[in-house]
Amino acid sequence: MKLLSNGQFVAGVLFSGVAGFIDAASFLGLNGLFTSHITGNLVIAATEIIGVGGEALWVRIAVIPVFMFAVLLTTVLARRHQLHLAHLISLETLVLLLFTTSAVALDPPHHKSVNNLPLFVTGSLGVFSMGMQNALMQESLGHIAPTTAMTNNLTQFTMDLALTSGLQSHARPKLTLQDLDASRTRLIKFGSSLLGFTVGAICGGVLTAKFGLISLCFPLMLMIFLSFKVEFFFGNNRLDDKIK
Repeated sequence: MKLLSNGQFVAGVLFSGVAGFIDAASFLGLNGLFTSHITGNLVIAATEIIGVGGEALWVRIAVIPVFMFAVLLTTVLARRHQLHLAHLISLETLVLLLFTTSAVALDPPHHKSVNNLPLFVTGSLGVFSMGMQNALMQESLGHIAPTTAMTNNLTQFTMDLALTSGLQSHARPKLTLQDLDASRTRLIKFGSSLLGFTVGAICGGVLTAKFGLISLCFPLMLMIFLSFKVEFFFGNNRLDDKIK
């Protein structure tokens, strides 16, 4: 299994940190709305349908097609138009800037409206940015562990941990040194994403609780840094070179 370069390793941790921060901040500041964890929105929407929970049912349902459109747009731009990776990361950064601006200007937690329109506008921008990042992980950064959804990462990490630690001793005699090296490489790959997301989520929770949604400026600065340092992290190739 191919090892990640130092630049790719750092970029994966930063992308995961951004996703974790934004998910925690949006959950705290946007009435329990998740921006990257769409499954969470479906679960909460289901509880609200039966009368348990808040009053933002339509928003939780409406952001799902927003997420789908973001994934579709990113995929089309990547496959059909063959944009450079830097361009798509910059586009995600622009959407994140709009999300941060909307969160601060509209201030959904304190701007209660009958139709929850400020929540929808702000939440949609956050969901759109994370939808783009989801698609980027699939289309162009497949060698990096997923940075927005941790369930599969934790599953793979646990499986490889059991394998390399000897808990699956019955299987070890059948494994080659190459298999074990690949397992250890995956431990680093998926573990770093888990670490980045967890640290990001903790920071997002603490800073949002203390300073409000203005704290979104922090992941925005990280994305600006990533967009300016794309060539350092990934080189100057087009997206189709990254898929191989």
